[in-house]
Amino acid sequence: MQSLKGGADVTSENDLVIESMRRFMYVRCYDSIQFLATLKTMHNQLQKGKEVHGVGAYLLIIDSIGAFHWMDRALAFIPHGSSNRKSLSLQGVSEAVVQAIQKILLAHPMLVLCTKTVNMEDKYTSNEVVRNVERWNNQNLPYREYMPLVWQSFVSHRMLVYTSGVDDNCKNKSRPTYFIEWLLPSLHKPERMVYFLHD
Repeated sequence: MQSLKGGADVTSENDLVIESMRRFMYVRCYDSIQFLATLKTMHNQLQKGKEVHGVGAYLLIIDSIGAFHWMDRALAFIPHGSSNRKSLSLQGVSEAVVQAIQKILLAHPMLVLCTKTVNMEDKYTSNEVVRNVERWNNQNLPYREYMPLVWQSFVSHRMLVYTSGVDDNCKNKSRPTYFIEWLLPSLHKPERMVYFLHD
């Protein structure tokens, strides 16, 4: 947002920010059970927000959808008699998450944007990533996919954002170059966007 001059303009800008934040809901979850509980109560929260603001939600952002994957995976090895053992398996958690999101979308059609960390070093070095761009497709990803199949089937579009270090064509050699690759749905030719980090 650009800075505005004048007291009235500043007040107007502050009011705009305040009004925008009233429509923004942030929930932080600490495990899969809490995440599922949040999704299951999302309908009521979205409905209340629609009644208050007169407009429904347009975007649902889930940051790091695989955040609890490794926690749940570790819990799968805990003996059955342990009180800390979660009742849902990795597949069960993903199925419940997908079903909960689908129910939300039936009542509140919106765009769902999810992020997930990947470890590209499992298959390629950064230089190999750049060289292998044209050979990537949905079956030959440049990273190891760890999310269960039910989640992978639910995803309709996929983009990969990564850095390959410092770009040779960049005047400031200390700035990394970020690449955005379109992976899903498959295109006839590879699509790549390059982003230079500026001050």
